[in-house]
Amino acid sequence: MTDDATQDASRYKSAGKDAASPPEDPVESPTQCKPSAFDAASRELLWRFMQDWVFPRWRQLLVAFALMTCLAAVTGGYPMIIKLSFDTLMQTEGNNLLIVLAGIIAITLLRSIFLYFQTVTTQRIVTRMATDMQKVAFTHLIGADFARLSRETPGRLLSRLTNDINFIQTALQASLNTAVRDILMVIALVASMIYLDPLMSLFVLGVYPIAALPIALISERLRKVAKQTQIELGDMTSMLSENLTGTRLIKTFRLEDYTSERMHGSFEDVFRLKMKAVRNRAKLDPILEALGGLAVAGVIAFAYWRIANGISTVGDFMGFVTALLMAAQPIRALGNLTGRVQEGLAAAESLYGLIDEKPKIVDRPGARPLAVGKGAITFEKVSFGYEQTADRDAVIDFTLDVPGGTTVALVGRSGAGKSTIINLVPRLFDVTGGRILIDGQDIREVTLQSLRGSIALVSQDVTMFDDTIRANIALGRLEASEADIIAAATAAAAHDFILEQPRGYETRIGASGLRLSGGQRQRVALARAILKDSPILLLDEATSALDTQSEQLVQEALTRFTANRTTLVIAHRLSTVQNADVICVMEDGRLVETGRHYELIARDGAYARLARGADLAGNGDVTDAGVVEQR
Repeated sequence: MTDDATQDASRYKSAGKDAASPPEDPVESPTQCKPSAFDAASRELLWRFMQDWVFPRWRQLLVAFALMTCLAAVTGGYPMIIKLSFDTLMQTEGNNLLIVLAGIIAITLLRSIFLYFQTVTTQRIVTRMATDMQKVAFTHLIGADFARLSRETPGRLLSRLTNDINFIQTALQASLNTAVRDILMVIALVASMIYLDPLMSLFVLGVYPIAALPIALISERLRKVAKQTQIELGDMTSMLSENLTGTRLIKTFRLEDYTSERMHGSFEDVFRLKMKAVRNRAKLDPILEALGGLAVAGVIAFAYWRIANGISTVGDFMGFVTALLMAAQPIRALGNLTGRVQEGLAAAESLYGLIDEKPKIVDRPGARPLAVGKGAITFEKVSFGYEQTADRDAVIDFTLDVPGGTTVALVGRSGAGKSTIINLVPRLFDVTGGRILIDGQDIREVTLQSLRGSIALVSQDVTMFDDTIRANIALGRLEASEADIIAAATAAAAHDFILEQPRGYETRIGASGLRLSGGQRQRVALARAILKDSPILLLDEATSALDTQSEQLVQEALTRFTANRTTLVIAHRLSTVQNADVICVMEDGRLVETGRHYELIARDGAYARLARGADLAGNGDVTDAGVVEQR
């Protein structure tokens, strides 16, 4: 991250604003549009954006402004050269012709040079800002609570980091080029016009302010459309991501037509909103064009009268018209600027809504590193409820002592609360009642870094990155040596199949590890956990995708790896849990039975019913040994 980005990130840590949720439908009817394009909230947002992103880059901006000033000064000389050339042509002697030609060439060359360097400098500043925004936003997002990350689809979050920032980048580019370069050019050209003919200049300058009111109205509408467009773009990106990652389901269920119809509808929604913005922006140019035509017609009529009466020359007229025509484009850009800025502000509001969110699961004041001894875990009357299901708790009054170095299996029907228990240990969520202790230390009173550094997780939903097998295993311990990586892969029964890959450990496995089978991905994930070598291991149906032979190999590896290590296991296969030190049966978020396999079978209670396959309702996994239901 650049120094600027680092400074930006530090500023956001102290930002005092609360994140505002996007409105359900930010597009209002035209009758609700107010004449003021920049209300108090917009000005406050713009000022904050300037402080965060623009002012820290004042050195680079000074260079860009200097180049813009030089470009404007050279541009302002164009009408003067045109006046001189026509005055020379009207004379019988051509003594000044060479000077005029040399001046035209010099001005054109200088303008080209300054335009090139100004464009590159400005683009570099704007692109750097956009890149640093993405860095800050991603760093903030990846550090957010797990619950917050689960609240939005990856596609929506992706849209915020790409589409929204693209809107901001476009607005920044337009602002720097128009608010500075074009204004300077207009000033230089107006100065030439005033020098050539003050009266005609006064007439022209009186025409363009008439456009201020309709431009303000249109710009306000553009901002509202931009907000809705960003929401629709997020929905479209989310749906697109889901469909592209769900191609296996789409193909096997023959859902191509259904999927295409849904995506086409989303594309059409975005198209309609974009066209709405286009129609609003398209109104600006005709307004300015009509006013420009009125000004030119008036200038020609007035100039004809002045030339006919000998008050001014043809050179004055041509120089003035040249200045007027050259000023038309930057003036038109100024008219369009407010619309671009409003679109950028809508995107900036969305961006700040993201980076202003404060994580709730953070280190408490005075938090100390977790001191792990035996790794004993104690659940004291633990309760927890998800925000989206506030009417009932997922875990209710859960009390359990897990001695250090033992293996505890959690079993029960889907929705019983097993995975919630697993997620509470590394504080992916915080308990809403009771407490969890590790070796007598409340996990909310220790640092998150030390807590999660002491825990390794292997789940059914294996996360793989589009990188090499070596890199995916090394995520367990980034500084691990080659020998450590190979040893971990061997322990996870993964070394042999890795060597069979085209490039062995250097084989790239594709997005989400799609070039590997489900069983291979889980063995790589297990190797990652073994490499981390944490004293506490969480296994959330870690062997569910393995065939019988692979499961046997992994179970042998797990038996060695879990020795003297505190392990919580969720499993749906009886063979996985029957050798656990303690089996805990959960129903509706409550712990209803605990004991060893043979004890629970003899008790003939909930566990025995699961093992016999009773009350399954199709939710279990039948094996030769019996049935234990999954989550």
